[in-house]
Amino acid sequence: MNGTGSGWWILGAAGVFVCVVLWGVWRVGLWLLQRERTWTDAVGMVMAATVTRRDREQTMSVILERSVEALGALSGTLHLFQPETSDYRLAHAVNVQYLDRLVTLPADDPVLQKTLSSVMPVIFEGDQVGLRWQALGVGPDHVIVGVGLGHQALLGLTWPNAKQAEHQLTALQGIQRYSLQVLAEFADLDARAADIQALSESLDHHERLTRTAAHDLSNKLAAAQALLDVACDSADFGGEAAELVKQAQEQVSLSQPLVDELSDPGHEIEREPLQVEELARLAAAMLARRRRGQDVVFTLEVAPNLPAFWGQRLAVLRVLDNLLSNALKHNMTRPELRVWLRVWAENNQVVFEVGDNGVGVANDSLLQLFEFGYRVDSTGKARGRGLGLWSSRRLVQALGGQIWAASLAGQATRFCFALASVSESPIADTAARVMVAPEVTEVIL
Repeated sequence: MNGTGSGWWILGAAGVFVCVVLWGVWRVGLWLLQRERTWTDAVGMVMAATVTRRDREQTMSVILERSVEALGALSGTLHLFQPETSDYRLAHAVNVQYLDRLVTLPADDPVLQKTLSSVMPVIFEGDQVGLRWQALGVGPDHVIVGVGLGHQALLGLTWPNAKQAEHQLTALQGIQRYSLQVLAEFADLDARAADIQALSESLDHHERLTRTAAHDLSNKLAAAQALLDVACDSADFGGEAAELVKQAQEQVSLSQPLVDELSDPGHEIEREPLQVEELARLAAAMLARRRRGQDVVFTLEVAPNLPAFWGQRLAVLRVLDNLLSNALKHNMTRPELRVWLRVWAENNQVVFEVGDNGVGVANDSLLQLFEFGYRVDSTGKARGRGLGLWSSRRLVQALGGQIWAASLAGQATRFCFALASVSESPIADTAARVMVAPEVTEVIL
């Protein structure tokens, strides 16, 4: 009987002990869960309040306000670093009685120095911080927690006692990490803004120089044109010299639009109805003068009864001049060189084709011909800088047309561009597209 009673007593005691242990584990778990929840809720409240960020000071002020609210602090301050003085300026305060004491924090302030030198929030006893920090309304038992944000800012928050402050340290660390991330993003934005400002100033400087040079160059071209006109009108002027002067006049005429573009790069090219025959003859005449001393067979083929097309006279001549001159200079050693200019109508467009039986262009180079600064020599290898085809593409697209190239490596090259006939509205600007065939690569822009 006694043995049985003793056994039940031991079993009961063991049950009570297990219950006490389970209750203790439950309480500790509940405390940890509540602590984690407090930390999560506090950081979440701060992050939610700063989703929309306007500027550094306003965003950090919101972080201070939400931190005081979420963590149950009595008061708080935000100080931001001032590069021009190396001091810290009071940017925002919550529940602070004597703001005048905290308007400026000198760099040698003990609380400031100790906080900024620590990667963790630092707790200060209220009776150890001096008169300046007592403006936060702290008494002997109160504590101040300093949260350093690199060297960019300082958050100061107060609690009634050290125990309450220590309970919020985990949450403060999360807020500290988030605040540092926010400040880093603002610093990145400031750096980008500074780069953009510097670039803008540089572009403005170059634009002023370019427009000044264009103005002076325009005056020089006008003077040169006047002198050439006088020379042409001279009664005793003729023969080969007259042809050279005429060629110079043409080049001056083609150069004037370039100067106009430098003076006003944003201006639109005004399209007008043009006749094919006149432009084709002028282009052929320019080529004839260019091929002086070079054995070239030139063919001009213009289909009959072609409609007028939308363009701008000098712009089209510039494109034709670029394409024809390229056919000559990239095949200077080619024996029996043939160059042709063909014009026909197709699909409510007038199509110009400049071709040659030269060495052609390799496929890998053909795909880049119209890029700014790209150039190929007669072997198809890139070298130097080229602007003629890039300029031609820009002009044709500005006129609402398309330009493309086709070539058989080692055999021939064709450059074509198409502009809308006057029976159609001018074609909208067309994005570049690339077509590659087994033997012929064609790039349409």
